[in-house]
Amino acid sequence: MEPSILMNLTRSRILHMLVTHGPAPAPEISNALSLTDDAVNRELERLTRAGFVRASEAVPGNFNSIYTSDAPQIFQEMAQVRYFLGLEI
Repeated sequence: MEPSILMNLTRSRILHMLVTHGPAPAPEISNALSLTDDAVNRELERLTRAGFVRASEAVPGNFNSIYTSDAPQIFQEMAQVRYFLGLEI
């Protein structure tokens, strides 16, 4: 089994923000998490390709998009992470 895409601190922080605070544009995520615009945009693209995040209102990868999390996909991946780390109950 390959390591999860969620085993990255920046991606996990972005997902946590989207899950707890709701949809947000990339500049808002950058400001809230004190990350560079480039880092957030790069990780949002990865999360979008992996199916954890959806871009609406604009084209994915466009800084004007509103990003939302895909909770069912996240929970499924978290189960794989728990299994990978030997934490499965």
